[in-house]
Amino acid sequence: MKTPLALAVAALLLVGTTACNRGADAGANDAANDTAADAAMTDPADTNADASMPPADMAAPSQAEALALLNAVNDHEVKSAQMAKSKNVTGPVLEYANMMQAEHTANMTQTTALLDTHGGVPTDSDKLAGQKAKAEAKRAQLDGLQGDAFAKGYIDAMVTDHAEALGMLDSMLIPAATDDAVRAH
Repeated sequence: MKTPLALAVAALLLVGTTACNRGADAGANDAANDTAADAAMTDPADTNADASMPPADMAAPSQAEALALLNAVNDHEVKSAQMAKSKNVTGPVLEYANMMQAEHTANMTQTTALLDTHGGVPTDSDKLAGQKAKAEAKRAQLDGLQGDAFAKGYIDAMVTDHAEALGMLDSMLIPAATDDAVRAH
């Protein structure tokens, strides 16, 4: 059981660090990330793999709503990491949970500052409520797991979540950015 878990952690670290620190050189890593994300997206246990892709008729979010959606993703990643730590994960999974908590907390702080200075006040929307509900459902599912099953479920969920977040960033959130500072973030 340890070998598959170690491979999952390695794949997640590759996808997660690129997803969380996506910069100007992100294109160089796209092939590796796409392969890892495709593997995660074809997991037969994951029935909501395309849930991050908006229906074609759904209106594009405003910049404020896009920033709020990004913070909903950050909030979910922080809460998932906190859950992992409360489930007493160890080794690479604990290291990953610590990294996710630190990275997404920092990103949430930066996103909130941008929302305050460039975004305005987002109103609750169906997209935002849906993102929050989806995140709560994922955490509820993880919460029912213990030990190695939790560790594997957490890593699998993080691979899927980061692939979904990249899809949402590319398809809706980045295009909604009207200010250079928000687009750069």
